[in-house]
Amino acid sequence: MDSGGLAQALERADSALARIERALENRPETGRDEALRDKVREAVAELDQLIRTAGR
Repeated sequence: MDSGGLAQALERADSALARIERALENRPETGRDEALRDKVREAVAELDQLIRTAGR
């Protein structure tokens, strides 16, 4: 992946995270929120790993 592609991938990931954060802010708190946050955390960790691998 070239630097332009990596930059675009980072922008898409940031945009997705912002949408998730906005959606969570607009929802009432429930017990499911923590499970959703755990899944999002796992997805972000996977994205971080992919980005690190692509940057090498």
